[in-house]
Amino acid sequence: MSRIRTLLAGALLGLSASIAQTAEQPASIRIGAPDQSAGAKPFTSGLLGLAHIRGQLEKAFAADGVKIEWHFFKGAGPAVNEAFANAQLDFAGLGDLAAIIGRASGLDTRLILGGRGANMYLAVTSESAIRSLADLRGKRVSVYRGTADQLSFARALDGAGIQERDLKIVSLDWSAARAALAARQIDATWSGMGVLALRKQGIEFPFGTKQLSLAATTQTGVVASADFIRRYPEATQKLVDVLVENATWISATEHLNEYIGLLSGQSSIPAELFAGEFEGDDLRFRNSPRLDGFLRASFQDSVERAAGLRLIRQPFRVDDWVEPRFVDSAIERRGLQGFWPDYDATGHAE
Repeated sequence: MSRIRTLLAGALLGLSASIAQTAEQPASIRIGAPDQSAGAKPFTSGLLGLAHIRGQLEKAFAADGVKIEWHFFKGAGPAVNEAFANAQLDFAGLGDLAAIIGRASGLDTRLILGGRGANMYLAVTSESAIRSLADLRGKRVSVYRGTADQLSFARALDGAGIQERDLKIVSLDWSAARAALAARQIDATWSGMGVLALRKQGIEFPFGTKQLSLAATTQTGVVASADFIRRYPEATQKLVDVLVENATWISATEHLNEYIGLLSGQSSIPAELFAGEFEGDDLRFRNSPRLDGFLRASFQDSVERAAGLRLIRQPFRVDDWVEPRFVDSAIERRGLQGFWPDYDATGHAE
């Protein structure tokens, strides 16, 4: 009888351990991002976008039986935040303003990985005679409010001593802005690389952030549900490991053409536009996943600007929001401590 009890107790302990081990893995991981595609296939850029194109997360979690669910939103950041608020997402790739608005609105998220340095361009009609930021005074200019684009534009205007009230601002999404500019319904738009496609329609590009400063570029990041992190730290680490591996690969110039081919094939955006976007840029800076001095300072500036523009009620400390342990662990375990410098607030390597 004693032996039976011993065997039964051992079996129960084994079952409990099995249940506990199973509970450490989520049934699924739900990932959201704004849909930046120009075609039928969903697309988002950056480290998450490459993971989606290559099916890397599906492969990484296959042995654990974890399903990867991708959700792409045409409504950009606000739609992603709404999905987070409805507990429909665990992770998301977002521009700085959308991520900040979500956090300030009460979403219990953590910024776990960085993205930076996406260029912005001033696109103008030839009839507008706009050649400098000063020439924008009194002009009809579109910018996608509620996105990282708005804060980038505010920084650019600050450098020229101009404020939004000096312009006739129209809030249009990326597609609507391109259509309005091509139809000469507006004089200019401040937008990402997709707008470069209008060059064939006589639209001009007098300058962009490549000619201004790194401060005016748009920053992004991967945000995660704090609840998911608490419940599944190992799954969070595995996801970040994949993204850091991607960051390493993209940072190498010899992979750039292949990377551009993958982006173009998924997005239906011409490869030459991606080539123009990356031309002359420091790939290590652009693809560093670290939550370093530059990214924290830029996000903090965005927080203050968002509060000043009354896009959020109260500013908050970015240092209380970031969760660097996962990316730091991935970098350390791969021996990459010196691969990406700790860029300071101005974007210079320390």
